[in-house]
Amino acid sequence: MIKKIRAIIYDIKDNVPYFLILHRVLRWDGWEVLKETMEPNESAKQTAIRGIKEETGLEKFKIVKNLKKTEKWEKDGNEYEITATFLIKTDMNQKISLKQTITEHDDYMWATKEEAIEKLTFPETKKIIYDADIQI
Repeated sequence: MIKKIRAIIYDIKDNVPYFLILHRVLRWDGWEVLKETMEPNESAKQTAIRGIKEETGLEKFKIVKNLKKTEKWEKDGNEYEITATFLIKTDMNQKISLKQTITEHDDYMWATKEEAIEKLTFPETKKIIYDADIQI
């Protein structure tokens, strides 16, 4: 079982929540929120912090809460499990860097709830964004 976390990264601008969504090109093509694979002996929170820094370059962010949304799926003979879904507050004026040794994402956007729901590939992620209770 490959364990992962999911991070719903957002900021508020003019009383409107914006969500960071990433365009994935590694193994499939579409839009998603940040997901990160857990390392051995790493907590879900540690994975979220590492993954956000590695995949986006963001340095300043705050874990608001664990939304307790889990998910399991199978692909290419592997079993995957999202063990935690974190709501993460950041400042969207920070520079985003998608540079990694292996290109996983080639683009990103700060999307309103409606834009994110329209663009995201997976229904489970769309529902999490739809249900996100962001305090403005």
